[in-house]
This record gives sequence, structure tokens and C-alpha cells, in this order.
Amino acid sequence: MSLSTAMYSGLSGLNSYGEAMSVVGDNIANLNTTGFKYSSVHFEDLMAQLIPTGSGPGQVGRGSRISEVSTVWQQGSLENSADDVDVAISGTGFLIVKDPLNQRLFYTRDGNFSLNDDGYLINAHGYRVQGKAIDPVTGTPAGVDTDIVLSQNYSAPKASTSVDMVMNLNANAAAGDYYDSAITVYDNLGNVHTLDMRYTNVAANTWTLSGTLDGVDITGTITDQGGGGPTDLTFDTNGTMIAGGLYSLDLSAYNIGAVNLNLTGTAGGSTTQYAASSVTNYASQDGYGPGFLQRISINNEGVITGHYSNGQIIPQYQLTLARFNAPSKLYREGSNLYTETQDSGVPLTGAPGTNGLGKISSNALEQSNVDLGNEFVHMILYQRAFQANSRIITTTDNMLEEVLSLKR
Repeated sequence: MSLSTAMYSGLSGLNSYGEAMSVVGDNIANLNTTGFKYSSVHFEDLMAQLIPTGSGPGQVGRGSRISEVSTVWQQGSLENSADDVDVAISGTGFLIVKDPLNQRLFYTRDGNFSLNDDGYLINAHGYRVQGKAIDPVTGTPAGVDTDIVLSQNYSAPKASTSVDMVMNLNANAAAGDYYDSAITVYDNLGNVHTLDMRYTNVAANTWTLSGTLDGVDITGTITDQGGGGPTDLTFDTNGTMIAGGLYSLDLSAYNIGAVNLNLTGTAGGSTTQYAASSVTNYASQDGYGPGFLQRISINNEGVITGHYSNGQIIPQYQLTLARFNAPSKLYREGSNLYTETQDSGVPLTGAPGTNGLGKISSNALEQSNVDLGNEFVHMILYQRAFQANSRIITTTDNMLEEVLSLKR
């Protein structure tokens, strides 16, 4: 009898809308979950049965069921974070993390990361973030994806190899007058030394160069790179330097090595001889002492850079992102993690901003894309539909009672 079919149809509706309400509840519960993507419910009718009618066979459906619960990958809003290693993806893609126990890969939009005691960049469950190491020579990512571990807490020192000085030497100086210009340099171990260069007027428009390192005379180690007088510096009547200016200092006895002294003004003008007080206008050198890691920055290409107390800025890793041809078919593992399935396809990996992948926003976290107002609308619709289907069951039950009473 069709009454039993009606009851089963109502029951299918209760089941369908009950499950749909579970999806709504899950969406609302994750309103503030970082990187969460809400789910959308799709319904389909059940196979119909044929019934006789006056115009021939007719079809009557047997209710409904949920055909699919799909994840909606709409971009969530980005919220600023004070943590330097928090990141969000603007656009398509997933961050990749690996379980260190079984080497299993997971994919996530949740960029709430931290550094553990061993320097590994991890998520809240200790899974290690994946990326490519940056070659210190070429400055580009190289090799295969690996655990990102920022164990380089110190920046090694570098001995000074180049000193640039730009100055004015007083054109009115008398023979024997001199001017000292000092600069700090570093040896191979990062020790600090004071290099003091002395410019002595020996004749009109001619100066000679001498120097000390930490008060010890180094004059005998100074040679002219141009092959002229070993320590002469000559100017024309307009105050322009015409000879000298490029020197080599042999400081190997001080654990420094050869140092190129440049007075020609590769930066900030050239050394001059004008009728003004002798003064150093510019001085720089390329050495530095050891430094410790002060902070980490991540740019929109996912490059993770260490900033050190000695002024060095060293790129170390680049985050790797993954995308899927069918992301809605990924398997939800919980904890904001997904794994690939046969239906999702294999991950297509690359650097942020390439091959259709989104870019990285640092000091930010992607918020849930749940629209609370939209969920309330669905909640009301599903509730009304559930009530209507329950009315089908109660009404059909009353009709069956009437049928049973006929035999009394």
C-alpha cells in the first residue's frame, strides 16, 4: 500500500534534514576555526516507483537523501597576527606538513605555526612544515621538499676584504700636515680592530699614505694597485684626484688577509683636495662580527629569512604550496588537515605565486569562511523541512489507524 511508501518517504526526509542540520552545526561550531572551509549540502530524490493511473503508469518518488556534502573553498578573510611565523595563503593552495613519526603528508590552510626547541617550523600538533632549502651561493631554492628547520641561530663572522673611504683633504695644508681617518674592521674570528689611515702632505697636491692597525704600524704592507708610487695620492689644480686611490693592505699577520682600500669613490663621490677642512665624507667596509638570530620574516613568495644582530639578512627556506585538481574530494582528517584521495588527484606543488598557486601573507592567519547569517537561513529551512516530514509520518500514521479501524 502507498501509505507505507509515504511513511518511508517522510522518514527519508527526516534522515536527510537531520544530517543536513549536522552539517550546519559543524559549520557554526567552526565559525572561528583558522582556515576552516564550510560545507554545503546537496540533496537528491530517491528512485521512483511506478503506479497505475488513468492515463497510464505514473511515477511516485520515494523521498530524498543527501547526494553530496562538498567543501566550499572560498577565500576566508585575513586577520593580522603578531607572530612572525604565522602565514596565510591569499589564493589557491595548501601548506604542506609532515608527521615526523610516519612521514605522512597532510595539507592545510591553517598557517598557525611555531618553532620548537630544535628549530623545526611546526603546526599545533608538531607536524613539520615543508619547503625547499635556499642555496647560500645562488640564493635560490634547490633540491627536494624537506622539513624546515631554522637551526642557524648564529651568523658566522666575515673578515673585512674591502674598505671604501671618500674624503676631502685640505688644499691649504702645509708639508708635514696630516689627517687621520679611522674605521672598524673585522678578522676571521669576528674580532674588532681599528684601522687608522694617515694622509700626510708631502708637497703641493701630493699626499702620502700610511696606517696603523690597533696602533701597530702597517705602512710597509700598503701597495698601490695601479703600480705607481706605493703610497702616493696626487691631485690636479682643480682638486681632482689624478693618481693613486686604489691600494692593497696585507693584513694576513692579523688574521684578516688582504684588504682593498678604495679612495676613488665607488660610493658617494670621490676623494678631493679643496680649500676646506680635511674630513671623511663616507667610510664603509664589508666585514662583520658574529651575530645571533633576532627575528624571522616571510615574504609573499614564501621565502623565510633570518635577521641577525650583525646586520646580516640570510634567506634560508622557501615554503612549498600544493594544489589539487579536485580539492573538494580531499579527505578531512580533522585538526584543519586534509589528505589526498584517488578522486582528488595527486598534489601539484610549487613555490607561492607560481603555477596558479596563491601568495603568502605573513603575520596573518586566514579566518573561517563560514557566513553565520547564511547558516541561520539554512538552519531554519532544514528545521521547517524536518517538521514537515515529521508531519507526513504522523499524518500517515493516522491514516493507517483509520485503515485498521475498518475491520472493527
